[in-house]
Amino acid sequence: MRKRIKNTYRSHQFKLKLVVSFIGLLVLLSFPSIAQNDLLLTGLDQYEKDTVGYVRINAISFIGNKKTHPKIITRELDIRDGSLVPKKGIKQYITSERNKVFNTQLFESVDVLITDQGDDTINVDFIMVERWYTWPVPLIELADRSFNEWWNNRDADLGRIQYGLDFKQKNMRGRNETLHLLIKLGFSRQFTLGYSFPYIDKKQKTSLSFRTSYKEETTVAYKTEENKFVEYENDTEVQRRSWTGNVNFGKRYGFYDHHNLNFGFTYDMVNDTIAQLNPDFFLDGRTELRYFSMKYTYTRDKRDITSYPLNGYYLQFGLEKVGLGVFGDLNNLNLEWSTWRFWNINQANRFYYSIGFAGKLGFPEKVPYNQMRALGYGNMLVRGYDNYVIEGQNAGVFKNELRLRAFSTSLSFQNIIRSKHIKRVPIDVLIKGYVDSGYARFNGVDPSNAQFTNTPLLGYGFGIDFVTFYSSVLKFEYSFNRHGDGGGLYFYYSVDL
Repeated sequence: MRKRIKNTYRSHQFKLKLVVSFIGLLVLLSFPSIAQNDLLLTGLDQYEKDTVGYVRINAISFIGNKKTHPKIITRELDIRDGSLVPKKGIKQYITSERNKVFNTQLFESVDVLITDQGDDTINVDFIMVERWYTWPVPLIELADRSFNEWWNNRDADLGRIQYGLDFKQKNMRGRNETLHLLIKLGFSRQFTLGYSFPYIDKKQKTSLSFRTSYKEETTVAYKTEENKFVEYENDTEVQRRSWTGNVNFGKRYGFYDHHNLNFGFTYDMVNDTIAQLNPDFFLDGRTELRYFSMKYTYTRDKRDITSYPLNGYYLQFGLEKVGLGVFGDLNNLNLEWSTWRFWNINQANRFYYSIGFAGKLGFPEKVPYNQMRALGYGNMLVRGYDNYVIEGQNAGVFKNELRLRAFSTSLSFQNIIRSKHIKRVPIDVLIKGYVDSGYARFNGVDPSNAQFTNTPLLGYGFGIDFVTFYSSVLKFEYSFNRHGDGGGLYFYYSVDL
C-alpha cells in the first residue's frame, strides 16, 4: 500500500500585449482563402437579385439515405412539398434547413441541389452520405481530467492509460436510436450500458433514454492541494466503487427548444482509508452515499453546426435537486446556466467572433468533496488555468474569442479508396485569439487552495484549430494568466462518433 502525490507543473510569465498583437495580426491577414466545402448549395443564384415575392417548393427529395427512415429527416425540416419561401434570404433559409439535417449527426455530408421548374417553382434535393453507424472502437484514453492534466500534473505517466471497448450502434432500425456499450480496463474499471430513443410518440416530440454504469478505482483523488488533485493509490485493493442509473425523458417543441427531465440514483462507496484521509470526501467521515436526484434542463440551440459553431446562439438552463428525502444522505440544490453567441462578422466568411457566459450556484455551500466542482471542468474553464481545479459551489466564467479562417479545402480520395464514406474529407484551419475571465466563491476554502478562490481570474492566449472528418476538432492553444502560473501550450481533441 502506498500513497502517491504528484504536483509538478510548468510556469510561464508573459505579457497581455502579446495576445493583443496576435489579435491585430488576425485583422491584417486578409489574403484570399478557399471557400468552405462543408456544404454544396447550387441552383439559387437567380434569386440573389430578385428578392420580391415567393418561391414555391414543388417537391422535396432525399438521396442517399439508404438506412435512415425519411421521417427522421422530415421531422427536422420546416419546409414541405408545396411550401412558399420568400425569395429574400432564400439561400440562408435553405442552408439553415440543411444544417438542421446535418446536426442530427447521422450524415457525413448533406448537400442541396435546387432544380428550377419554372414560374418561381423549384424542386429541392437533399443529397447525403450516411455515416458509419457501427463503431466497435478499441478504447485507449487517459484516466485524467484532460490531456493537459496528464501531461503537466502527472508527468505523462503511461500507467494512467485506460483501454477497452467503446461500442456504439447508432441509427438502429433507421430511426436514430443508439445502443452504447462501454468497457474500460486498466487504471480504473468501468462498465456502461445505455439506449436512447429520439421519439416514443406519433408526433415525434417525446424522447426516452436509459443509462447504467458501474465503476471501480484503485487510485482516488481524495483532496486538493495548491489547486491540484492529491491521490491515494493501492495497487491491490479497490478504494472506490460507484453505481449510477438514469432515466431521461425529453420533450421537443419546434426545432430548437428541448426540455429534459432526468431521474437518477447513485450508490457510492469508499474504503475507510479514504474517509480517514479526508473526512469531507462524503462528509462526516462516511464511507458511502446513497441518493436519488432529479434534474430539469431547458436548451435552445440555434447554432449553425453544433460540433464547431461559427454562427447562431446557444442557451441552456438546469435545475437539479440532489437527494429526494429517501435516504437523507444529501439535500442539495444546484442551478446551472450556459449562454453562447457566435457571429460571422464579415460577408467573406473569414472572421468569426464568439462570446459566452456560464455559471453555477449551489446550496448549501458545503457539500461532499467529490461534488465540490467549480472551475476546471468542461466549459467551466478559464484558459490559462488548465492545470488547476478550483473548489466551490458558486462560480462563473466569461469567454471571448476571435477566429480567422486561414485555410479551407477538401481532399478527394475517390480515386484511391473505393468507399462512399471517404470520398471527400473537408479540412478547415482557423487561427484564434481569446480572453477568458472567471470567479469562484467558497468561504470555507482551505488555505492551501486559496490562491485562485475568491479572486478574479484572467486568462488569454492564441491558438489554431483544425476541423476535419466527422467534425473532428483538434486544438492547439498557448495560454497565459494574470497570476503568472500554469500558462503554456495546451492540446484538446474532440470527435462526433
